[in-house]
Amino acid sequence: MKLLAAASAALLSVSALAVATAAAELRIAIATQSAGFDPQTETGNDSAPELYQVYDTLIERDLYANPLAFKPGLATEWKQIEPTVWEFKLREGVKMHDGTVMDAQDVAFSLNRVFHHEDENFFSAWGRWFYNFTDVEVVDPMTVRIHTARPDPLFETLISARQAGITSKEYYDAVGYEEASLHPVGTGPYKVTEFVPKDKVVMERFGDFWGDAAPFDKLTFQLVSEVASRVTGLVNGEFDLITNIPPDQESALAVSGVKTMGVTWPMFHVWILHMSNAPTSNPLVRQAMKLCVDHQALVDGLWGGKAKVPHALQFEEYGAPYYMPELDLIKHDPEEAKRLLAEAGYKGEPIVAQFTKSYYLYGDLAAQVIQQQYKDCGINLELQQVEKYDDTKFNVRAWSNPMYYPDPMGVMDTHWATSSWVYEDKLWQPQNPEWLPTYEIVRYGETAEVRKEAYRKLLSLAEQESGWILLYQPHELYGMRDDIAFAVPPNDRPYVLPLRAGQVTFDASK
Repeated sequence: MKLLAAASAALLSVSALAVATAAAELRIAIATQSAGFDPQTETGNDSAPELYQVYDTLIERDLYANPLAFKPGLATEWKQIEPTVWEFKLREGVKMHDGTVMDAQDVAFSLNRVFHHEDENFFSAWGRWFYNFTDVEVVDPMTVRIHTARPDPLFETLISARQAGITSKEYYDAVGYEEASLHPVGTGPYKVTEFVPKDKVVMERFGDFWGDAAPFDKLTFQLVSEVASRVTGLVNGEFDLITNIPPDQESALAVSGVKTMGVTWPMFHVWILHMSNAPTSNPLVRQAMKLCVDHQALVDGLWGGKAKVPHALQFEEYGAPYYMPELDLIKHDPEEAKRLLAEAGYKGEPIVAQFTKSYYLYGDLAAQVIQQQYKDCGINLELQQVEKYDDTKFNVRAWSNPMYYPDPMGVMDTHWATSSWVYEDKLWQPQNPEWLPTYEIVRYGETAEVRKEAYRKLLSLAEQESGWILLYQPHELYGMRDDIAFAVPPNDRPYVLPLRAGQVTFDASK
């Protein structure tokens, strides 16, 4: 077998950037904050900017390579020795944040607690990435073998997800899961020194990092839920970088010393349509709800035309051959919606939509617009803002579908697989007998062309099932000091902040 010890390809737009070496602190205002800090537990948008700084994986993605490429991380080399077995040689002398040296036992502990599917704390990561992974075998102190249930064409892509980050077995054994989740230990360039769940994270440069030194002495991530407060904080010099800013705030940031950078994320804001609760248990009602949504009106009215109207559950970032720009499966047809509602026997029963405050930018405004669109179609949408979703009561739930990796399964498998929480909780229950066989081909097909054509069919089947409504791809701004520069990494999930060596530049004197 060919040894896969690929050297890192040069970063595209950031390869020429020289990182300042003087001491510096970066103060970041974020819109959401996770409740924990375990890489195998935290899988949401709110953890993405921070986990990337603290944890390393066995192999790393080149964040900017096209097509997707991999490079050594905590493993210096790896090879496939059997169809379902991959062997990794671990990097010698890697210090962890607790002072111990990483070895095969740390790798086996970190990953087997997910792969073995025994602890519910790790069920989400198992269902989204690792349901085909069965075991980490320790060969010797610096060699592991990872086993899968069946040959996996996405093996390297999945094992390079941040949810395959490595932590310290000795530390977890000493303090337990809860304490370790609050005071995390990884091997990354930054070490967490303070973590207040749902409030603040402080990190400092880890002096014993195995790779190039982190560019910042200190990172502070502060939860600031309100958009206006994040904007004011940047303008007043309280923060250096702010996230999740809507386009209509760009003029407020047009001040000296501040700049903005816009990005249309490879992510859909989504409404889940509960397939087990009436009246959305009726596929005709679900199809009508999809047809009633005027996506262009949402994009124009909320996002100033800068968000992206969906045409199918896919992203341009897939690249060739998987991205199919010709697909136009999502329609706006209120008259057909009314006909379907009449056929379904819908009599105006309440359709309950639940939302949590501030998590999805413009989520509350979008709901109000759609409520009016539905009223025009004869759909009675009842909006409820909740602290916690109750799947026994709602018909609609707000969600998002980010692309976790540039492949059709990077959005489909991480959200709608039969191992996903929406399937386990019976929100998503596809009925077409062709769904699962077609899905299998997309997931495990041996060639790109076979997988592509199966995905084309799967997307058409998804429209028939109508288990979700894709609202739009959001367009958000970063606001920052005008000396800060970085490129959004296309090969990782949305909201990852590239703050490692060689990924960001800044004026350390500010």
